[in-house]
Amino acid sequence: MRINMLYKGILVAATLCVAPAAFSAPPDGGLPDTRSAVSGTGTFGSDASNLLHEIQVDARSVKNDADQLQALARQPFVVDWHSDAGQLISIRDQVNHMDELLSNLRAHESEVLPWQQETIDAIEPTLARLTNTTQTAIVSLNGDEEQAQIYYSNMFGLARDMYDQARHIDKTIVNLQKNANAPHED
Repeated sequence: MRINMLYKGILVAATLCVAPAAFSAPPDGGLPDTRSAVSGTGTFGSDASNLLHEIQVDARSVKNDADQLQALARQPFVVDWHSDAGQLISIRDQVNHMDELLSNLRAHESEVLPWQQETIDAIEPTLARLTNTTQTAIVSLNGDEEQAQIYYSNMFGLARDMYDQARHIDKTIVNLQKNANAPHED
């Protein structure tokens, strides 16, 4: 039991480390063509589209992981905590990656297109809530037995919140890119 708790503490403590950004996948063509957009400089527009696409991919992965975490939370005494920790590690890594991408976008915000700036502004508060929700889940799982009981009693709600927040980020990007691609009357 003591070894299990020590292992649990080490594993969950490792979840608090920030994972390095390792993605560089190009968009699948779903984002607006930044070459034809009329705006300020737009010099970072193509790169910003790629970064927003990566955030969208990560948000969809978080949705899937949070959905699996909700399923695990329905059976807290049947499923081992290792399964929850694995899901939380995955979510933590994706959320950290989204935070890094958003920071990169913020560093170049004077160079992005108007629809991209609107997207950045719209997803930032939701990503902050997702980061806090994920941190709350990790800290709860990392606690003592009393904390673990609190974790299990709250996990379904935390997982649902993570799912909803990731879904909101995904939908916001989709909706704003559709608006940017829609023909506008002048």
